[in-house]
Amino acid sequence: MASTIDDYKKIMLDVRAGKFKPVYLLHGEEGFFIDRIADEIEQLALQDHERDFNQSILYGRDVDPDTVKDTCLRYPMMAERQLVVVRELQNWRVDQLDKLEAYMAKPTPTTLLVLCYKHKKVDGRKTILKTIQKSGGIVFASDKVKDDKLPDVLMGFAKGMKRKLGAAEAQLLANHLGSDLAKAVKEVEKLCLVTEEGGQITADAIQRFVGISKDYNIFELQNAIGNRNAERAQRIANHFAADPKEYPLVLTIGLLNTYFAKLAVVHALQGKGPQELAAGLKVNPFFIKDYVAQARNYPLPKIAEIQRYLRQCDLRSKGLGGDGSDHGELLRELLARIMG
Repeated sequence: MASTIDDYKKIMLDVRAGKFKPVYLLHGEEGFFIDRIADEIEQLALQDHERDFNQSILYGRDVDPDTVKDTCLRYPMMAERQLVVVRELQNWRVDQLDKLEAYMAKPTPTTLLVLCYKHKKVDGRKTILKTIQKSGGIVFASDKVKDDKLPDVLMGFAKGMKRKLGAAEAQLLANHLGSDLAKAVKEVEKLCLVTEEGGQITADAIQRFVGISKDYNIFELQNAIGNRNAERAQRIANHFAADPKEYPLVLTIGLLNTYFAKLAVVHALQGKGPQELAAGLKVNPFFIKDYVAQARNYPLPKIAEIQRYLRQCDLRSKGLGGDGSDHGELLRELLARIMG
């Protein structure tokens, strides 16, 4: 994942510095990075008065390789370059991209071509990828951000906007927003707008502007369970039960299962240093002391027992072997059994 983030940052820095390449092939499962790079190039490659005659936005479902090539071979009008962006290129047949290889080998110096191939990667065996790179172009592979890396990515985006986002606040956002990177980054950008330059994005700001309670969230529930604070855990459970759409039980169970799996890893890595533990748990080192302390409250046999409770609760929430209890009752019962 580091490669995708590092490559993304380098491309964005070059584009913002006016260092453009003749061809950009942006492909992969994570559409966020592809859209951001393409949008940045679209904003900066031409001046406003040059766009009418020198910018072509095409769509894969509407054009064929010959149309793209013919468009690229045109000369700019009263401008240094022309920009050709082809979106939704994944709609082409597998062999159609190959028909652009002759152009990629010798791209027009006054054309900037951006190809957006989203939701999947181009076959890495295709020679067109090497051809683009040999002729001075960029091939950018946009990999999905893994869940455990999302907080670091969000902190990086805040840093890029000259704001500080702490590990706990980043984890809070990641837990609530899930794997939707575009949505998560937009929320961070919104928080940066209401935080002064150099300032700290606080839990209060997150609650006010994103709508995530700083006191009632899965992160706080985990801490309450880990510290065996049954009263606080049940209070959070009541809050969840009052708004099941915002706090679906299936998601809560899944996150608690991940949490206890991490506590089991702490036991397996007993005696290891903080960095090794952070790597094994796939969490920011900031949280290691909490996991170590909380693991002492839950020995391995108890964790195995809890994982059975989680599976049973999951089945009952789906109507299998249940007794008609609503999801709030199931969660409260689950917590009582976990901390009993």
